Amino acid sequence: MAGIGFELQKILKEGGLAGFFKVALAGTIIVAGPWILSIIGIFLISRFAGVALAEGRTLFMGVIIYSYAFSLFIFGGTHYVFTRMVADIIYLDERREAGAALVLFSVLIAALSLLVALLAVRGLDTDTIARAPMFKLGAVLFFTVINLTWLLMIFISLSKRYLAIFIIFLTGISTSVAGVVGLGTRLGLGGAMMGFATGQSLTALLLFVLSFRECPPGRFAAAAGRLAAYFPKYRYLFLTGLFYYWGIWIDKIVFWIAFGTPVPGSFIRLFDAYDIPVYLANLTMIPGLIYFIVAAETNFYVRLKNFLLSLSHGRYDAILEQKVRLQAEMRTCLTEQSLFQGVLTVFLLLAAPALTAALFQNAVDSSILRVTLTAVFFHLLFLTALTLLFYLEMYAQAFLASLVFFCLNLALSVLTARFGGGLFGLSYLISGCAASLTAILYLRLALGRIDRLIYARYSSD
Repeated sequence: MAGIGFELQKILKEGGLAGFFKVALAGTIIVAGPWILSIIGIFLISRFAGVALAEGRTLFMGVIIYSYAFSLFIFGGTHYVFTRMVADIIYLDERREAGAALVLFSVLIAALSLLVALLAVRGLDTDTIARAPMFKLGAVLFFTVINLTWLLMIFISLSKRYLAIFIIFLTGISTSVAGVVGLGTRLGLGGAMMGFATGQSLTALLLFVLSFRECPPGRFAAAAGRLAAYFPKYRYLFLTGLFYYWGIWIDKIVFWIAFGTPVPGSFIRLFDAYDIPVYLANLTMIPGLIYFIVAAETNFYVRLKNFLLSLSHGRYDAILEQKVRLQAEMRTCLTEQSLFQGVLTVFLLLAAPALTAALFQNAVDSSILRVTLTAVFFHLLFLTALTLLFYLEMYAQAFLASLVFFCLNLALSVLTARFGGGLFGLSYLISGCAASLTAILYLRLALGRIDRLIYARYSSD
């Protein structure tokens, strides 16, 4: 993402209010364009598609929420390995192999997604739905497509055609909304699910077209060989992604089981008292992510590159100077990121009662929103430190920090459920805080002896 940050910094250096808004718009599209559009689309469906969802609004929304959650819960680790693999291939300017890797990963993920989805829909009792087979087919299609879309979002981020990507997602979610309303009104809940899945399928199809225009697939043999080698080599990167996403979702899953309201005709349970504050709080991460891409990550990358160059041909005093600058940049990155997100978090903490009154007519507990807002602050700090560990290729340490995140969130959320509830979100807050401190500690230790670590790493290779 540092390459994207360089492009945005060039625009920012042009000066003026127009340049600032260009960067803000581009950053929003890159970081959260699909995210925001999906939320808007789902809100429009829940708000205006009452007739289309008359047979089972909660079942429809539950399938969508569970599809997003378990797509990351099951396949999140593969995204990290795929990102590393594609980035390496693009760096070597082997774009045809990158296209072939996308095809291979897509086939693998699609096959596994179909298997998981077909097993899951067997647990849906849809006897009360007029067109139950259509509903199940739409649910299977949507789960498969959303897993392909995660891969495509990773792949297409290598492109600089941000407006085209935004238009594709806008077209897809608009088609989904229209499909839910149109098909749902005529065919009931089965038509609504198929309409939503059709729009998401259009998004994936257009992203494939754009991806293959940038990187037409080449020989599959080389890509397959690289794929087979990357998972064992980057097993800690895979585990980091797996436990990171498990850490994000595990408290919600525990609370769904312990306190959730059952959705008729399914195994799905939802717990709006916690789900809604968490989803709202996570939106506040968007400005911090934009700042990270535009400033923090890009500046750290420059310092790291200068340090690595000094190792190859610099004198010892020059190496030490670049090392000190890199350490200072790490501290600056974490400090400024924390200050930027902290100011926004404090403002929202103060405004929490007004927000819950305006958006939810006080149906959401403002104290839970405050806890989750604070938790998101530490979540972003953890994500920042985790990304910096990736730059240093400290994958084992990143895995251990993610393991702390998951284990603490699991243990504390189970304790919360065991004792009948409490202030929901504390497990998320405490685990995020502990994980961020763990990752930062590993960063400090690594940067203190980074020259020796790099010499040892490459001499052993």
